[in-house]
Amino acid sequence: MGPTEREFTGFVRRHVPRFRAVIVASSALLALPALPVADLPVAGAIAAAAVGWSLLHPAWFASGRRPRTLLAADLAVLTALCLTQALTVPATQPSHGSTWILVAVSFVAVAYQFTHRPLTGALVAAHLAAADLAGAVVAAAVHDRPGAWAAALPNIGWLLVQAAMSRGLHTVVHRRSRAADAAAAEAAAARRSLRVAEARRAAERTHLATLHDTACATLLMASLPGASVRPEVVRAQAGRDLDRLTAEERSAGQADLREELIREAARHPLRAELRWHVHGQGRVPLWRPAAVALRDSCGEALRNVVRHAGVDRAVITVGRRGDGVVVTVEDGGRGFDVAAVPGHKQGLARSVVERMRAVGGHAAVVSRPGEGTRVRLEWPRA
Repeated sequence: MGPTEREFTGFVRRHVPRFRAVIVASSALLALPALPVADLPVAGAIAAAAVGWSLLHPAWFASGRRPRTLLAADLAVLTALCLTQALTVPATQPSHGSTWILVAVSFVAVAYQFTHRPLTGALVAAHLAAADLAGAVVAAAVHDRPGAWAAALPNIGWLLVQAAMSRGLHTVVHRRSRAADAAAAEAAAARRSLRVAEARRAAERTHLATLHDTACATLLMASLPGASVRPEVVRAQAGRDLDRLTAEERSAGQADLREELIREAARHPLRAELRWHVHGQGRVPLWRPAAVALRDSCGEALRNVVRHAGVDRAVITVGRRGDGVVVTVEDGGRGFDVAAVPGHKQGLARSVVERMRAVGGHAAVVSRPGEGTRVRLEWPRA
């Protein structure tokens, strides 16, 4: 049962018995002033019994205890009420359709269509129609009006029609609620599939970024014309790249940003000076994906220094901004025009921006020809 169907069923079970109690009690009480004074004691006692049962029934129904006993007791009370029409309906009543007994049992028949299964609702409606007809026959005999009961047949037939229409209404609303739940479940499944697809694409982008930062960068460094990188350096770098590509980064827990940056700085053939503007000189624990994104972005910035800056020194600064962490990588090299990087290339700016955005952070690259390069990385929820 979905949430919409559950809400509809709960609403029906909570409120229909209360509506029934109000209708039955009001009908019984409002009928008393129309009775002759001589009939009031007996009629008043019957009306009081009807009111009392109408108040007891919702509480018993809500408790859910012994539902079959409740059904039997309810039919017994309503049958007895129908058979008392000679005592509760004035002999001068012009039409059976205006008797309070018929109003009460009609609403009860309708209520059963919402609170019980179709077969039970149909049998109860038929039983109440028969009981009301029997009461009309008894009242006609007592009041010495033979054949008057036949005038009740159209009203009793309409009781059955009301019950059937109520069952149809309940069926339509119930099916619509199920359809709404099915549509909601389908939409939720589509959203889950979309999230899975997005996660896969993000994982693929992360893998490609790692490949770009490791093996591709090493191969490019070794293949540049006039490159003076020693073979043993290339072998060592290739080994570290292979370790990075085959290792699985955990996506939960924390990592020490200080340790990650120290290890990353040692991987590059340049002098990387680390400056710490954080409280103490110990660990800097961060959510692991954020620490990994900061580390890899910092590594990409250092590779850019080695390949393009024309200097062998960079400064890495780690500081706080509110509750966040800010890492900057600066060099005094030749710099470049960020806007001039071709769109089809990964580029330093695009690489670090996408990597930081994936974990909810920010990145910016500031550089001008001849003025060096500054890469600023920020993760706001340290």
